[in-house]
Amino acid sequence: NQTCQNPNEPSGDFVFFYCFWQTDLLVKCPCVSVSGSRSVRSLHTGVGDLFGDTRFWHGKDYCNFVHKDWIQLDKPFDDFIDRHKTPRMPWHDIASVVHGKAARDVARHFIQRWNFTKLVKPKYRSLSFPYLLPKSHLTAGELRYQVPNFTGCFSSCFMLTILRSASDWSAGIKYHEESIHNAYVHAIENSQHFIYIENQFFISCAENKLVYNKIGDTIAERIKKAYREGAKYRVYVVTPLLPGFEGDINTGGGSAIQAVMHFNYRTMNKGEHSIISQLRAEMGDQWMNYISFTGLRTHADLEGTLVTELIYVHSKMLIADDNTVIIGSANINDRSMLGKRDSEVAVIVEDSETVDAVMDGQPYRAGKFALQLRLECFRMILGANTDPSIDVSDPISELFYKETWMATCARNASIYQKVFRCLPSSDVRNISELEGFLAKPGLAREDPARAQEELKKIRGFLVQFPLQFMSEQNLLPPIGCKEAMVPMEVWT
Repeated sequence: NQTCQNPNEPSGDFVFFYCFWQTDLLVKCPCVSVSGSRSVRSLHTGVGDLFGDTRFWHGKDYCNFVHKDWIQLDKPFDDFIDRHKTPRMPWHDIASVVHGKAARDVARHFIQRWNFTKLVKPKYRSLSFPYLLPKSHLTAGELRYQVPNFTGCFSSCFMLTILRSASDWSAGIKYHEESIHNAYVHAIENSQHFIYIENQFFISCAENKLVYNKIGDTIAERIKKAYREGAKYRVYVVTPLLPGFEGDINTGGGSAIQAVMHFNYRTMNKGEHSIISQLRAEMGDQWMNYISFTGLRTHADLEGTLVTELIYVHSKMLIADDNTVIIGSANINDRSMLGKRDSEVAVIVEDSETVDAVMDGQPYRAGKFALQLRLECFRMILGANTDPSIDVSDPISELFYKETWMATCARNASIYQKVFRCLPSSDVRNISELEGFLAKPGLAREDPARAQEELKKIRGFLVQFPLQFMSEQNLLPPIGCKEAMVPMEVWT
């Protein structure tokens, strides 16, 4: 039997702007899945789809949030967008499974939240919603659990710690906890060679007025340290090309899309507090040797018509130096990181078992788990699984960073621009330029056969992030719209 509580329902306290986004899947406690609010998607299929009685994505699973948000969720098998005209938006996600003592800690967190919700929400005080009691601490480490059908080799040794964002409103604790935020900052500060980030949002760089988390500033300071020391250091950021809110991007997007875009760009390159502005003030254009901002995109044939769609990055992951990994539900924004807002959970894995690897052309001892995860991610998004000539073993060498990573994302973005004239694009810096940009057709409309040949040159899914898209436009919600009526912290 399954029983659910909804802690996000208003209770009279002024906390209904914040949410429980975390997903904790507990199966009798020995094994726990810790992730964001959706399932893992490792293969970006289904931009187009099968029709008739044979379908890969059923009902609401065939979705495109920018085109149209979900409706009628009580009818999960009913379509709500036209499969014949609208491409599905693929998702990219990373999740983790823990067992033993780590699973016990996640279970205790879940029990704490459950019992607190039952205590403060009158509708859950009936006997049909029982209080939960934790299992014994003494036996958690003795439980042996084998993931069904698991063929991997993660029998490695590592130190694993459960992290969370929790506070009085979400867990009933007196002092808020922001251990996920602290772990991100610590991992970045102490990284020696590189960090790789996949995240649904990228809102940081504290000016202590609207944004307070320190992740963006820590990245900038770590890069400046490497620059002053003449050391090689790389930062890879993979994030969605557009926020996952409904809006017509052909007219500039909705106010919700633009609000999140404003804070994403404010973190990356727009304004004095952005990472690139901080770096440019010290090293000019040399910042490009240290950090790259990218997204993911794919294409398909939809009933004889070439279509493209961004791949929505829903991951919340950091890998540092091929020996430290953070995976969980926390976005890089204040809502997830400050502890006092959204409730989140994550796990930090620090490898103690090492394997032979390479770093900047030199032998290197990498963590077994972190290395394998990073290699899998790089192979998939760069297309190395289908092109063995792509070498992803050395994450910071000049050859990999410039000739593989940067060259691949630039080439892919250029091809998509040529074939589809797709948005977002750095060629569009304000609303007035949109009409002229869209009026010029791409190869997909002018010469489909030639477009097919161009698309054969695509490798993987990686594309440059369009840093200049709407750079001359004020993207904050205009006065009078409903998005402007909510507190600004809803968007941060």
